[in-house]
Amino acid sequence: MNLNPSRRVRALSLLAATAAVGALTLTSPAQAVIGDAVADNAYAFTAQIQIGAGETSRACTGSLVDAQYVLTASSCFAAAGQPAFPVPAGAPAEKATATIGRRDLTGTAGQVVEITELVPRADRDLVMAKLATPVTDITPALLAATPPTAGETLQAVGYGRTADTWVPDRLHAGAFTVTQADATTVAVTRDGGSICKGDAGGPALRETNGKAELVAVHSASWQAGCLGSEETRTGAVETRLDDITEWVQQVRALPGESQVTSGDFNADGREDIAAFYDNGTSPEGKNRSSLFAFYATSTGFAAPKNVWSTPGGFTWSKSKLTAGDFDGDGKDDVAVFYDSGTSDTGAVSSLYTFTSTGTGFKAPRKSWTTTGGFNWAVSKVTSGDYNGDGKDDVAVFYDNGTSDTGAVSSLYTFTSNGTDFTARKTWTTTGGFTWSAGQVTSGDYNKDGKDDVAVLYNGGKSADGKFVSSLYTFLSDGTVFNNPRKSWTSSGSFNWSASKLTSGDYSGDGRADIGILYNRGTTAEGVHQSALFTLTSDGTDFAAPREAWTSTGSFSWAASQPVSGDFNKDGKDDIGVLYRSGTTADGRRIDSLFSFTSTGTDVQAPVRHWSGSVV
Repeated sequence: MNLNPSRRVRALSLLAATAAVGALTLTSPAQAVIGDAVADNAYAFTAQIQIGAGETSRACTGSLVDAQYVLTASSCFAAAGQPAFPVPAGAPAEKATATIGRRDLTGTAGQVVEITELVPRADRDLVMAKLATPVTDITPALLAATPPTAGETLQAVGYGRTADTWVPDRLHAGAFTVTQADATTVAVTRDGGSICKGDAGGPALRETNGKAELVAVHSASWQAGCLGSEETRTGAVETRLDDITEWVQQVRALPGESQVTSGDFNADGREDIAAFYDNGTSPEGKNRSSLFAFYATSTGFAAPKNVWSTPGGFTWSKSKLTAGDFDGDGKDDVAVFYDSGTSDTGAVSSLYTFTSTGTGFKAPRKSWTTTGGFNWAVSKVTSGDYNGDGKDDVAVFYDNGTSDTGAVSSLYTFTSNGTDFTARKTWTTTGGFTWSAGQVTSGDYNKDGKDDVAVLYNGGKSADGKFVSSLYTFLSDGTVFNNPRKSWTSSGSFNWSASKLTSGDYSGDGRADIGILYNRGTTAEGVHQSALFTLTSDGTDFAAPREAWTSTGSFSWAASQPVSGDFNKDGKDDIGVLYRSGTTADGRRIDSLFSFTSTGTDVQAPVRHWSGSVV
C-alpha cells in the first residue's frame, strides 16, 4: 500500500533517517505502505489528515490515541524548507482536519474534526494533534509498552499512495520486518512493498492475540514501488513510541480550556478568583476537570491552589461556571450548571455546588436537577442574591424559541434555601427579545439590597453602518424581575461582538457598575489592542462607557477572561483577567493572572501577579 502525505513533495531532515537506514537522500516525509486494503472493521482509530489548501495542501496519516488527540509525524506540519521537527507548538500554521473512522474516504462513516493545537516532541518526528471536539465513539489505539526488536513483524497502516493509485481513497496495510532499533527510531523493510507518500505519521502496529498495539509511526521511506518512484530500495524509518508513553499520557491530561469566576472563598474580605479547567480524558476515556483557586493576599494573589479534581466523570464542556455564597455562611461557593443529557421528557440540566470550606472546596453536590425539558445549551448563567435573604441564588437567561411576535427569552431564578435550589420562571417576554443577542451579568445596580440582572444586547448596525449596543436592566423586587429597561444605548459605534461583560462596584458607592473588556483589533505589526470601559450606575441609568484603560503593548482580548471583585479589600471592586499567555514546549498551557485596580474614579494599568502552568 502506498501512503500519500501530500501531493507536494516536502524536504525531510536526514537526521531522523540516517541512523537507521544509512545515507538516505529523501525528498518527503515518511510516506505510506504498499499493501492490501483493510477490512471495514479494522483499525478504526486510524486518521487521514489533510493540511493546507491549494499548492501547499498535503495529506498524512495518524492514530487516535485519546478522544481529543491524534498522534502523527511532526514533519507533516513542517513549513517548506524548515526542519521536520520540532514544529512550533500551538495552532497549526495552516488549517488541518482529521478524518477518523472512515476507512473508505468516499463514504460518510466516522467524523471529520479540525485540528486546533500541536504538541510536538523536540527529540523525534512526532506530534500530538489536538482535535476541536472529542471523538467518543471510536476506541483509541493502545500504546505499546515494550520496544520493537530485530526480526519482529509490524503491520504498517496508512492512506498513502499505492503502486497504481496516486491519491487512494482506501486505508491500506502491509507487514514490515524490523531490521534495527535505536534510541528514537526503528528501521523496517518489506519485500515487494514500501511506505509511500501520504502514509507519514501512520501507525506501525504489533498484533498479539487479536489485539493491536501502537509501536511506532511512519517517518521516512525510500518509496520503492510507490507510483511515480523509480527507487528500488524498500527500507523505511519509524519513530518509536514505547519509551514515551508517559509523555503521551501527560499531554492527554494537560489543562485545556478554562472558565473563570470570582468570590470571597475564604471569608477574609478579599475576593478571590477560581478557574475551572478541562483536563481532557483519562486512559479509560473518562472526562476530567479540575478547580483551582487564586486566593487574594495583601500584595496580590497567591499561586493557584488545586482545590478539587476528578479522575473522570465530570465533563468541562458540559459545565457553565458561576459563584456566590449559596449557603449564607459568609464564604462564597462555586456552582456549575451542567448538561446531564436527555431523558424521555427532553433535555436534562443539573446544578452542582462546590461548597467552600475556607481552605478548599467540598466535592460537587447535585443541588437541583430537572427530569426533562430544560435545555443547558440555550442557558446563560449568572448569580446574585436576588431576594435579599443573605443567600446567593442562580439565574439563567433562557431561549424559549419564537412566538408570533418574535424571539422569546425568559429569566429563571434558582433560589437557594441554603442547601438546595428551587427553579422558577421570574420573567419572560412575549416576543422581540433575542437570547442569542444577549450577554448576562448580575449586581445590585440600584442599591436596594437585592441583586439585579443586566443584559448587554446586540442591536446590530445603524443605517450609517455603526455598531449598536444597549444595556438592559432587570430589577428584582425580591420575588420576580421587572420588565427590562433600556438603561444605556450607544450613540457612536460600540461593537457587542468585541465586548466581554462583568459587574462590580468600581466607584465604591454601593451601586454595582458595568465593566466591558473591549477588542480594538490587531495592528499591522501583530500587536493585540484591548481597552477597558466602565459604565457607572446612578441607580436608574448607566453613564456612557468611559475608557478607563487602553493597552499600550500587546494585550489580547481573545486570550482574556475578565471577572470583578474587591481583591485588595478597599471597598471598591477591581477587575481581574485570567490570560492565556502561550504554550510550553511540551504542550502545557501558560496562564497569567492580571488585576486592574480601581481608584474609585479610574482603573490602573494591569499588574501581573502570577504566570505559569497549573500542572
